[in-house]
Amino acid sequence: MSNRLNMSNRLNMSNKLNMSNRLNMSNSPNSPSSTNAFTQASNSSTIAVIGGWVEAAGNIVAAIGSTPTNRLSDSMQTDLNIIGNALQAVGSVLSINNGAITLDELGDILQSVGNVTVIAGILNQNETASERLEMVGNELQLVGSGLSLDLQDNLTFSQSLDNIGNIIQIIGVTMQIYANPNTEEGVQANAIGSWTQAVGSVISALASDNNN
Repeated sequence: MSNRLNMSNRLNMSNKLNMSNRLNMSNSPNSPSSTNAFTQASNSSTIAVIGGWVEAAGNIVAAIGSTPTNRLSDSMQTDLNIIGNALQAVGSVLSINNGAITLDELGDILQSVGNVTVIAGILNQNETASERLEMVGNELQLVGSGLSLDLQDNLTFSQSLDNIGNIIQIIGVTMQIYANPNTEEGVQANAIGSWTQAVGSVISALASDNNN
């Protein structure tokens, strides 16, 4: 009877120790689950940085396409605008983290939708509908940039830099919205707005890179 009790006690103690060790390993910073979570977060951050630079590149390409010049044909400038907006849309999507949707991520979604709407406007053969779609697309980008602003106190350097980038983008998109595409002054104002937006996107990309 005594031997059986001793054996039972030993088994119970062994099971408790094994369970305790498993819990300790699970809670340990070096546990597989913690390592996987850290790896996923790191990968997500890296993808967001890449997305920021893809978006910046798209803005630059679109700005080149929007700049009046005799060196590029009208069709080539149109193609550059389409490619630039497509890159911006992809970059905005890459900047979205997997998880709960924040205002910043909602802003990225709206900017991506805005870029796709601009592309639809460029491809539309009806001049009135084309102008309207491009305006709506720019307005969506404007709202998206506004939602991406971080208004909390005690911002880090990266957050402050990102805010500066977004504010510059807001100024650039606003100029594009109010530029009349049917006048020479409007075309020039649109080009300046495009380059202003491009500068802002580069600053935001630098902020994301610095934060990583």
